[in-house]
Amino acid sequence: MGVVVEHDLADQATIGVVDRCGYAAIAVNFEQPPGAAEGTVGAILVRDLERLEMVATDPRYASAGVAMVLLHSGEQEVTVPRGVTVIPATDDALKHLREFLTTALGEPHSPTAIRLSPREREVLTTYVLGATVEETAAAHFLAASTVRTHYRRATDRYCAAGRQVSNKTQLLLEMIADGWIPLPEHAGAVAS
Repeated sequence: MGVVVEHDLADQATIGVVDRCGYAAIAVNFEQPPGAAEGTVGAILVRDLERLEMVATDPRYASAGVAMVLLHSGEQEVTVPRGVTVIPATDDALKHLREFLTTALGEPHSPTAIRLSPREREVLTTYVLGATVEETAAAHFLAASTVRTHYRRATDRYCAAGRQVSNKTQLLLEMIADGWIPLPEHAGAVAS
């Protein structure tokens, strides 16, 4: 699940709401080079028409479900392209968001998933998918010690929950099991 950022407080709030709905969310920033996980989003949330146009013309998101979230109920009439779900700023906004997420992505990940912050998921996904600590740090503009701290905190949480994690391959498997790293749709297909 991708949330197109506008560089304000609502970015993290939107990611947090998606996370609480049971879906892993990442920030999609069109002002920076694409991240490793961005090409695998099955749905994307946008808050303005300019960014909606960016999503519509980006081939990485051609098969993603797209929703435009209206943050203010007093906004003028907004015309969106066909196929884009509008989530109005009403008392039912959360219900509409959940319906969109379920339609676009299926049922949410397990409620027993180990809690990882959006930033931890972003950094650890890069790391467990094959990057070194140094490569991960450079990709996310962090110190190598910060990557190690994210890794240690995540593995400690899994171990405290009785799910032993002692290397990055085990962490990869646990993050996939919790729905934090989606598998490509063709991953389960068997060649005939």
